[in-house]
Amino acid sequence: MSKIAYIGLPAHGHTNPTLPVVQELIQHGHDVLYYNAESFRTKVAPTGVDFRAYPEPMPTEREVAQAIRELIDASLLLSGLSEQLTPFMLAEIERERPDLILYDTTAMWGYLAARKYHIPHICSVTHFVLNGSQGVLGRGFVRFLWSAIPHLPKLIRWKRRMKQRYGSIVGGITEYADLNLVFTSKEFHPANIFIDGRWRGRFRFVGPSIKASTRDKSDFPFEQLNGERLVYISLGTINNLDLGFYRAAFAAFADYPAQFILSVGKNTDIAQLGEIPANFIVRPYVPQLEILQRVDAFITHGGMNSVHEGLYYGVPEVVVPHQLEQLLNAKRVAATGASVVLGEQYPYGRVTAAELREELNKVLADSSYRQHASQMGETLKAAGGYLQAVAEIEGFLETEYRVQSTALQVLSAE
Repeated sequence: MSKIAYIGLPAHGHTNPTLPVVQELIQHGHDVLYYNAESFRTKVAPTGVDFRAYPEPMPTEREVAQAIRELIDASLLLSGLSEQLTPFMLAEIERERPDLILYDTTAMWGYLAARKYHIPHICSVTHFVLNGSQGVLGRGFVRFLWSAIPHLPKLIRWKRRMKQRYGSIVGGITEYADLNLVFTSKEFHPANIFIDGRWRGRFRFVGPSIKASTRDKSDFPFEQLNGERLVYISLGTINNLDLGFYRAAFAAFADYPAQFILSVGKNTDIAQLGEIPANFIVRPYVPQLEILQRVDAFITHGGMNSVHEGLYYGVPEVVVPHQLEQLLNAKRVAATGASVVLGEQYPYGRVTAAELREELNKVLADSSYRQHASQMGETLKAAGGYLQAVAEIEGFLETEYRVQSTALQVLSAE
């Protein structure tokens, strides 16, 4: 069996899909080292990995979440992390010498360590591949380019420093590998000239990685569900401090003929929300996978994990994106006919109570939204999920082993 190092980013959306994968790899007999911020230890360690914490200081979950709201801010954060973490990662990989490095798309320090020590590597892609998908964003991508101009000198200086230290292996903020595991289905991914062009065959669509046992445990009062129509509302782990949105939801649905489950996140003071309508159940955290199997609609921020999980269980969605990547997700779900989109104009995520009510009415009244969600969900299930991801990883390892064995035989013959 092999020693595998996973090198990640302290962000829940990038971490959650990897947990069933590494747990399955361990069950297959592999040794897995898992690198992430100390704040993610309790989330990751139960999978059985050998958890290794990045050196401090590391950005908090909230700081990462804020940076991800704007692509240029994310680029600046990630470039800074690459300078901080690359020396640490090089020392770790030199000592551990894993057989394979599995790295997050944004973890340039993992890519550089793999290239430096000529270790086979696979890229974990937990979002749409943006290269080649920019056109889908329209004016949003143009706005990103315009906002990036003042920061270009800083990024140019960063790349110059990195090349001076590490040579020609330094690329950009995101670097792909010979094999890239994309955690969605080919049918759900936007048309992409990058994937379908010269990189054809290097991207494998393995579907969302969903396994309830790897999620945080949470008690939920299922006995309080009264049999009415059920709607779930969540802004995920990034935007869950949007008190204005929650109050708009209360105003929109206080007298609505349905029951609502609202997940507000561990950092929201529920007391600050004011009076909670009688038809709402509000919790800091809920067992999302169990909830989604019961609901009639899902009002979501459009994070990739949430979008996938709603579709996986055939739930029509009202998507309220709060940043550019979520806008891309939102547009794609709407294009499949499984959702409507609100708050898509910059600054994203601003909606009124009247708009929320109108769009939920639309989704609940038209059965085609659920039909399209179910159809897309079937493509996500058919892609294979974490089991397919493990099969791809082990197939890659076997191929690499054969190549190395052949090379050794040739050298011995000489």
